[in-house]
Amino acid sequence: MSHLTEKIKSALHGNLGVMVVSSALWSISGNMTAPFYALYVLELGGDYAMIGKILGVKALVQIVPMLLGGYLTDKVGRKQILYTMTYLLSCVALIRAFAPDYRFLVIAAILEALFMGLRQPSMSSLLSDSTTPDNRSMGFALWRVGPTLTGVLSPSIFGMIMDRYGLRIAMRWGYIAVFTLGAISAYMRQRYIKETLDTKEEIAQERNRVTELISDFKATLLSLNRQAANFIALDFIFTLALGLAEPYFVTYATDSLQVSGSQWGLVMSLVTLVYSITMLVVASPSDEKGRVRFVQASMVSWPISYWLFIHSGGYLSMMITRLLVTLAAAVGQPAWTALFTDYCPKEHRGRYHALLEISWSILYGGGNYLGGLVYQNMSIRAPFQIAMTLMAVGGAASLLILKEPEFREQ
Repeated sequence: MSHLTEKIKSALHGNLGVMVVSSALWSISGNMTAPFYALYVLELGGDYAMIGKILGVKALVQIVPMLLGGYLTDKVGRKQILYTMTYLLSCVALIRAFAPDYRFLVIAAILEALFMGLRQPSMSSLLSDSTTPDNRSMGFALWRVGPTLTGVLSPSIFGMIMDRYGLRIAMRWGYIAVFTLGAISAYMRQRYIKETLDTKEEIAQERNRVTELISDFKATLLSLNRQAANFIALDFIFTLALGLAEPYFVTYATDSLQVSGSQWGLVMSLVTLVYSITMLVVASPSDEKGRVRFVQASMVSWPISYWLFIHSGGYLSMMITRLLVTLAAAVGQPAWTALFTDYCPKEHRGRYHALLEISWSILYGGGNYLGGLVYQNMSIRAPFQIAMTLMAVGGAASLLILKEPEFREQ
């Protein structure tokens, strides 16, 4: 226990500590609204397919800002992009708070995609820069667990508010809270984050700019080895699978079992707690004993947990199987995230994370769109069935081709 405590203390300092605290503020309010977003789309006049369409549009819009954000992150620095976009993202919550119909949720999704696309490479790069190979899994786990634990009660409390005052009023209050705490989070990042890019470069002008951008991204791709390519390919399979099913857990629960807002809120609070505890437990061993075995355990168990979820026959069994889905994800999450950084040199991280985020957006957003169509036009189980088939293929492949990195980048 003392060894774990010391490792947590060594990882949780400087920028990482600021990111944990500022993200915790987002989590308090974000954990209120996010679990019920799909229901909010339906409340404002959308259908199941529209849930996927909104998320799919967001994914497509992110592509160009992500490329630009990755380029700027490696040229002019991480900090300014990070806090500026955080301010703007907090303002998007006000559009959602006062949306008269689902079309305003489309506008909010487009703006969020622009700002998040520009921000995400800087955030990922700053977090990567703030860890070392020896504490990387622990560092990423703390960044996820700290904020997540802070919002552990938010879904449960919000579900009770929703049952009492109605979904629309509750979501309005929730998004006003997102705006308020998001603005405070942005200020903390502006005030306390330290820049991690040592050498900033002048950006080429006019006609040379596009050529330089393309050349830089090509160099990033060439810097990756076969091990990285294998891991990224498997990750993409799971990203598509998650996109197919994740937005529809709440609609499946309400459609198949007629669970109330407070019941689903309790499930999501327990999900948050299980996710956080598991991540802390596995983070240190994945730093010390190797990442791949934990990633493989996650990839193999994930499709099994999905199968159990869609075959649950009551509220209690649904709760237990939803927790198993979370357990399967959390077992591999710290090692999974650390592997991405292990494979990429520091000078390429902005562009590297931009390429990853773009790919994730396309795959996850495309999965969201397809999942909505399948859910509405085939059956409520179909998105989960397709997802677990993809996961089963990925899990089997992971046992054959995933290897520990020969060298972990600083």
